[in-house]
Formats: sequence, C-alpha cells, structure tokens
Amino acid sequence: MDKNSYLIDLSESDRTDFGHVDFAVQSYEQRVFSAIWALESQVNNGGFVGFFDNEDPLIVSFAASALQAIGATRCAEIVDRAVALASSLEPGHAAEELDSLDSAFYEYPDNLTELLYQYVAVNQETFGRLSSGV
Repeated sequence: MDKNSYLIDLSESDRTDFGHVDFAVQSYEQRVFSAIWALESQVNNGGFVGFFDNEDPLIVSFAASALQAIGATRCAEIVDRAVALASSLEPGHAAEELDSLDSAFYEYPDNLTELLYQYVAVNQETFGRLSSGV
C-alpha cells in the first residue's frame, strides 16, 4: 500500500475524527489531520470558493495553521492569501483572484501526502501504529 492509499484508508477509519467528531472538540492532532483532509478534498473539487462555501468556518480559519504544523509552509502561504483575499474583496472579484491561488495550490509546492504521512507517523499515539506495508 502506498502512502496516499494509507491516508485514504486512515481518513475512512475510526482512528481519525474526520467526519465523525465535531471539529471544535477534536484534539489538536486530529484537527490538523481533519483540516488538511478537508482542505485538499474541497480545493481539488471546487477550488478555494468551494472550500469556503462548504466547510466549517473553524476548519477554514485553522487550515493554514494545520499546514504549518506538518511543515507545508508554501501551501500555508497560499491558503493564508486565499483566506485574506476572500474576506477582503467583493465576491465577484475574489472568485477571479482565487482562481490563480487555486492554480498555485494545484502545483503542490509542498508534498502534502508525504508531510501528512510523516505527521501521522510521529503521532501514532493519536492515529495508531503505521502498517508495515507502506
């Protein structure tokens, strides 16, 4: 099993709070995982506009910090810019500007799969032991 498949399986398991427990009451480690998982899912399916429209505002406001926590500093900067842009511009103008930030995110300036996998690996007390086949 590769790292991406492992993370997908983890996200669907009871070892994460993602989709099972209200974000506000999750542990810090679980919030990091949940925010990154939600961010990637939403941005890849509907850009930042989709992320802002479909996610809990707590997740949106925590996403850049979650990326920082795993070492994804360049992606965190993109998310920070998107959040600032969306809150400061009229929706029509923001959507046009957000398209360029979508493109920057899609380039994956940080390897989110690797970084999130490593985060899970160092937090096995939260997520459980890694399987040996990864």
